[in-house]
Amino acid sequence: MPFYIPAERDALAPFGAEGPSLKTFWGDNIMISLVEMDSGQVVPPHSHPEEQAGYVVEGTLEFTMEGATRQVGPGEIFFIPGGVEHAVTVASPGPAKVVDIFSPVRDDYKY
Repeated sequence: MPFYIPAERDALAPFGAEGPSLKTFWGDNIMISLVEMDSGQVVPPHSHPEEQAGYVVEGTLEFTMEGATRQVGPGEIFFIPGGVEHAVTVASPGPAKVVDIFSPVRDDYKY
């Protein structure tokens, strides 16, 4: 059974240098992504076939999905069905930290 120390893992920047950084860990069927975002940072509209769930650890995020916008803050959970376009902006004055879960595993986030 693998164990990881996130501080020892390099981060990915799938949305470029201006986007969030993330560290991913995966098994056969699920992936965990530890996401860090700066105030005002944006994840542009996108979709992926994998289902996504997340837990906001710190900060406030503004999600836009299926024509609706909602803020999600610390201790709150969100679900994004596979194939649904969504965008995220950090709405808090400070950074945001999120734990995302993907199923199945996102091959484009493996490293």
